Amino acid sequence: MLKTVRIIMLAAMCTILSAAAFNPPPAAAKTQADKYEYPFQDPGLPVQKRVSDLLSRLTLEEKVSLMHQYQPAIPRLGIPAFKTGTEALHGVAWLGEATVFPQAVGLAHTWDRSLIKQIGSAVGDEVRGFHHLDPAANGVNVWAPVVDLLRDPRWGRNEEGYSEDPFLTGEIATAYASGLRGDHPFYLKTVPTLKHFLGYNNETDRGFSSSSIDPRNMREYYLKPFETAISAKAAYSLMPAYNSVNDKPAILSPLLNSTVKRKWAGDDFFIVSDAFDPSGIVNDHKYYDSHEKAHAHAVKAGIDNFTDQGENPELTKNALTGALKQGLISEKDLDQALANTFSIRFRTGEFDPDELNPYSRLTDDVINSPKHQQLAKKAAEKAIVLLKNDRDLLPFNSRKHESIAVIGPFGNTLYEDWYSGTMPYRKTPLDGIADKIGKDRVSFAEGLEQCGFKSALTGKFVTAGRDGKQPLTAAADKLEKSAAFDAADWGESIFTLRAQANGLYVSLQDDGKLIADQKQPNGWTVKETFQFEQQPDGTFAIKNTA
Repeated sequence: MLKTVRIIMLAAMCTILSAAAFNPPPAAAKTQADKYEYPFQDPGLPVQKRVSDLLSRLTLEEKVSLMHQYQPAIPRLGIPAFKTGTEALHGVAWLGEATVFPQAVGLAHTWDRSLIKQIGSAVGDEVRGFHHLDPAANGVNVWAPVVDLLRDPRWGRNEEGYSEDPFLTGEIATAYASGLRGDHPFYLKTVPTLKHFLGYNNETDRGFSSSSIDPRNMREYYLKPFETAISAKAAYSLMPAYNSVNDKPAILSPLLNSTVKRKWAGDDFFIVSDAFDPSGIVNDHKYYDSHEKAHAHAVKAGIDNFTDQGENPELTKNALTGALKQGLISEKDLDQALANTFSIRFRTGEFDPDELNPYSRLTDDVINSPKHQQLAKKAAEKAIVLLKNDRDLLPFNSRKHESIAVIGPFGNTLYEDWYSGTMPYRKTPLDGIADKIGKDRVSFAEGLEQCGFKSALTGKFVTAGRDGKQPLTAAADKLEKSAAFDAADWGESIFTLRAQANGLYVSLQDDGKLIADQKQPNGWTVKETFQFEQQPDGTFAIKNTA
């Protein structure tokens, strides 16, 4: 396997400054109030007056329904449906082919705020492009960037953040969010949401574990990157973490109101929960014994929008309705939460004529455009750390005729992370070298061990089906291709097994069966890694490490 030495080049940086006006767009001053059925539809009015008028026309039942992630349309008032949560960590994810930029940790390696802002702007354009295709399903509230500090290399989500340094993380997050937000003084291209507040760095037991943070580390380290991006008016939303901080669930943290909203954010800002986190107050943290109490506390703590149970709003609606009936919260509390949300919705331009909002003119032709492809290439080049070139191997001389051997399992592999977009094209190191000097001068070998497994019970070899649907079975009399596997050593005696029968990786299923059905090791919990444990009789047991 090829090994590299990574050298991180650091450079001085100064604080990004940005400004955002909260007045109506200048062109709106020419509008006539009598053209609109309701004052909240008039773009010539200040946002707060529009919000107040809209809220005054909602029934209590409608207000409760609008507290869920999937905010329904209110046809009688002409209010469209609104959904929070489009994934845009390093490109638009999960909606179809889109430009995929380097992972977040790679973007931070560039130390280039101007470039990162351009990338954020390109991603924001593509969010708007998908929104143009399906406004109800593809919302303009994006759950990015991640500003969790990478304080432990064992955390499985380190590629989602920028660095362990609060200054660098704050600067890069501000640049990326500024691009997502756009440069218009009033309208927002997208609504960036910072994740995950606060002290979130473990996946195991994340729903109820507690991070212990002393006051100095809290102020100087953990809060700092959030403060940087929010105070610069780069982000207009925030998502609490799953874990507790000093034994209080982060979703109930007093810092959400006292610090985030009152000290940093100002008026136009809302806080949205992570998926299933509201019900987790009861189910995981065991902090309350009823969802009514949990949701009431969350609203009082500053949660403006509940992400729970996917598209099904019933738990949220029932919990809030029960909390109202029990007097745990009042209609005024809901009004405040909805005011925070609608103050941002008005700035997305969804209630205004398209000619006023420059981002309404972005259509799906911006998705994976040649311009964005070139920007992704530039970002990848700048994200690469330096290699020591003692023997002047690089650059390859295309005029010479030596052959090049590319050896190692990563030479012709492009791995995707959880929040990667759907890649419209792929280039591996092998592809790049072949493009440079010609395919006829390049040879490739993965360098993997090929092996077979004979069952101690049946005496037959383990086989994998060709269709990727049948469980592994010990049924072959001979070690043939259908019974052969490529074993890749990932270190610490951990291996992946790829079936030669179909080229897919063996994965542990929920029912305990093993099936070769995965293109790559993947998923929230990786179920494609194994260890071989020697038994007293000399045989080996294959143990899944998920």
